[in-house]
Amino acid sequence: MEFKDLMILVYQEYVVNGFKEKFDEKKEYGDLVELALITTEVSEGIESLRVNDLPNLRYELADIIIRVMNYCNRKGIDLEHMILAKNEVNRKREVLHGKKVI
Repeated sequence: MEFKDLMILVYQEYVVNGFKEKFDEKKEYGDLVELALITTEVSEGIESLRVNDLPNLRYELADIIIRVMNYCNRKGIDLEHMILAKNEVNRKREVLHGKKVI
C-alpha cells in the first residue's frame, strides 16, 4: 500500500467517526485540541514502555502516526512530501546535531 493510500484509509475512518466535523466546528481551538491528543498518545506510549507492555506500545505508536496523518489530511498538509523534505534537512545535519548523548 502506498503512503497516500494509507493516509486516505485512516482519514476515512476519522471522518466516519465524526472527528473531522468535531475539530472543524471548533475553529478557535480545534487544532490545539487535536495536537494535544497526539501528546496523549505519546504519553500512553511512555506508560506502556514504563510497565513493559510492548504489545500495547506498538498500538500507541500507531495511534500517534494515525493522529498526525488525520491532522495533516484535515489541514491539507502533504505529510509524505514534508517527511521527505525534513529528512533531507536532517541528512545534512552533523551527527547528533552537535548535542551530547544523554
